[in-house]
Amino acid sequence: MMEAGQTKVFRYGGDFAEQRISRAEGCYIFDENDRAILDFTSGQMSAILGHGHPEIVDVIRESAANLDHLHSGFLSDPVIEFSDALAAMLPPGLDRVLPLSTGGEANEAALRMAKTYTGGFEIVAFDRSWHGVTGGAAATTYSGGRRGHGPTLPGVLTLPTPHAYRSPFNRDGEYDWRAEFEFGWDMI
Repeated sequence: MMEAGQTKVFRYGGDFAEQRISRAEGCYIFDENDRAILDFTSGQMSAILGHGHPEIVDVIRESAANLDHLHSGFLSDPVIEFSDALAAMLPPGLDRVLPLSTGGEANEAALRMAKTYTGGFEIVAFDRSWHGVTGGAAATTYSGGRRGHGPTLPGVLTLPTPHAYRSPFNRDGEYDWRAEFEFGWDMI
């Protein structure tokens, strides 16, 4: 089964883990031998409540039974209620919400909004970044899986990510994040 997975499932960046995962519960995933593995990724770091949380399962079950998908041109009570509650938490001036499904999709929307607002096309990203696998998000991703996929969007520039623990600028233990940051801007 794992051999078929390695040859039939496309992986963007890096290799698949050796373990075949058979189930998940709470903060653990379990391999085919029922060995518990602490899941530090849990949906690419966005689903921090773990797997199979009873309240979340109930809400998903109810939503799937009533209205599991809706074209973005329509509104529903859950979308309106969520957007209203989220907007109420935001500072003044940030009073509209764009509900999206994935981080990559959110980053694509952010890139488009920034370009529309500024009228520019250049984007600056940190070099140890991960923003998603969609076109624009992947163009601003510099952490892994960048090679072999052809050219990315024009105008995407990178800054070295300030690194307090292992700064390439000061090996004596001193840390000057501003020097790292200014070095990056000078390159651009």
